[in-house]
Amino acid sequence: MTDTTAPAGEAQGQSFIEAEPAQPIGETARQSRTDRARSAAYRTRFALIYVALALLAGIGVAAFVVVMKKPDPAPAPKWSAWQPSGSETAQVRQIADQIAKSYRMKKGGQQLVAALPSAPKVTGSTGDVAVSAIAVRPDTSTGKKEENEIDVVPASHSFQYILCGLGANCSIKGGKASTARHALLRREALELALYTFKYVPDIDSVSVFLPPRPDGASSATSVFLKRSDVKEQLSHPLADSIGVKTPAIGGMPKRELALVNRITEPRLYSYEYQQAQDGSAVLIYDPVVLGA
Repeated sequence: MTDTTAPAGEAQGQSFIEAEPAQPIGETARQSRTDRARSAAYRTRFALIYVALALLAGIGVAAFVVVMKKPDPAPAPKWSAWQPSGSETAQVRQIADQIAKSYRMKKGGQQLVAALPSAPKVTGSTGDVAVSAIAVRPDTSTGKKEENEIDVVPASHSFQYILCGLGANCSIKGGKASTARHALLRREALELALYTFKYVPDIDSVSVFLPPRPDGASSATSVFLKRSDVKEQLSHPLADSIGVKTPAIGGMPKRELALVNRITEPRLYSYEYQQAQDGSAVLIYDPVVLGA
């Protein structure tokens, strides 16, 4: 016989449910207020972060717009309106032709001289002889230099121009030798050197042989310039130094004449050639003091 009597303490058919223990009503209320406060604080922090991000994004967009609207900087001015092109040989030929044709006689308008470019050399009885070195004697008239302070310049990075007129021995045919004409020839020498230094970077020194006087009253002279002598003029547009327009004889502006004299007069030389032991020539410069 089956026993259907339930165990003591249990109701027949009763089931058990797991549940959290009941908490006091006051404690639940306090936790609810804490949670709400914490949630509100989080929302405030997130709102502030969103505002800060929005401000940063706005500043970035504004800066981008300003940069995009800002005009590009003006290009640096060109050193000269004209410049040579091609190989080094082509460039020096163009420089010689371009500059020489702008220097004219005061009357008649004929070209004053031709500029003949070449590597340093001297023409002797047996033909051309290459110059291997240039020796520059110091100007001792000021007392600042000693006789033995000779500056020897290798000719491998040098160049020369011969200014040749249509008269005897390349002298200028026509017109009259004058201080003003000599100053204009020195201006031409300076311009030839500046263009050469600017556009032919391998050249470090330039000799410009001036035409002799037709009457032979003085020795032949040359303007010898090194790149370092005109460093300032090479760093600014040419128009800031000697102007764009070539003046007529006697028509050089005072500021321009002062610059030409300051650069070329201390670097005006008489010259001669000596033969070196290897058969090459050495160009020897002696300073010329104008008006002496």
